[in-house]
Amino acid sequence: MGGMEAETVTRCPSAHAWWRPSERYVWLAVFIIAVTWASVKIGEHYPFSHFPMYGNPGPKPVEYYFLTDAEGNPLPVAEMAGDTAPKLKKRLNTLLREWTRANGLGGKSQVPADIRKGFAKEVLNGFVKQSHAKGTPLPDRVQLWRGDILPSEQGYREVFEKEAEN
Repeated sequence: MGGMEAETVTRCPSAHAWWRPSERYVWLAVFIIAVTWASVKIGEHYPFSHFPMYGNPGPKPVEYYFLTDAEGNPLPVAEMAGDTAPKLKKRLNTLLREWTRANGLGGKSQVPADIRKGFAKEVLNGFVKQSHAKGTPLPDRVQLWRGDILPSEQGYREVFEKEAEN
């Protein structure tokens, strides 16, 4: 027929075998097993962490920081300043850590009270400035508080201390 013959293309049925439903589940199981094994080997490192500090807290106090108005009512820091309340702790701890390193001290518990109060005031003023720049100013008088969660015989108790006030 004029030298033109139809070419037949034959596909191997196993060319895409991994995509068949039965084998897809095998690959999914292998993947899940590999991720589980890696999580166990890697241990407590983000994102492979189950956060045991919440399920089994230690005997040391847990501290957190928050802002209040002059009457002691908590303020929505994220809405007003654009940063979350944990940033208060991070900023204060950074200043304290830098100071202790510069002065050859072992930890933030060794920082004199007047130096600590000065750093707390600096952090508080930074959040006040941030809130003004964001257009949602904090009240005229704002207080920075530290809350400590401590173990007790009845479970846990909270102790509060005012760190700074503007």
